[in-house]
Amino acid sequence: MSAPATQTRLYPNLRPLAQPDTGREQIFTLQHWYGHYGLRGRGGRGHYVPNARYLFVRTREGETRMHPRLRHPVLAQGAAVMYAGEAYFECGSLRWWSNGSGHYRPDPDHAPQAGLPMALFRTWDDVVRRGSRPAAQAPP
Repeated sequence: MSAPATQTRLYPNLRPLAQPDTGREQIFTLQHWYGHYGLRGRGGRGHYVPNARYLFVRTREGETRMHPRLRHPVLAQGAAVMYAGEAYFECGSLRWWSNGSGHYRPDPDHAPQAGLPMALFRTWDDVVRRGSRPAAQAPP
């Protein structure tokens, strides 16, 4: 039985041996400015505009770490996370994000813990069925 969505839940790494100790210096931290997003390199160096599909984790401390190729356990250094998934950006604009993570398997009920806009959330099952296309917007 899953915990109520109002209660904070931590997700453990379900595959603790799948945590290679490489690439941590390449991990980005997500920054949000006036409706657009940017990525800051480790140590605060560099500012990048996300324009691809990224894997992400939300740490216990509330930091969102991302990378286009490094797996979730590497991003989280094997620790339990608030949430994990994938996010797709175009020129700094978040188009959609999901709970797609085989290492953490977060449930959709706790998606607000990711700290990303819920209006852009899509379950991993929906991403697999529909592909990478954004959800259809209702006309105004």
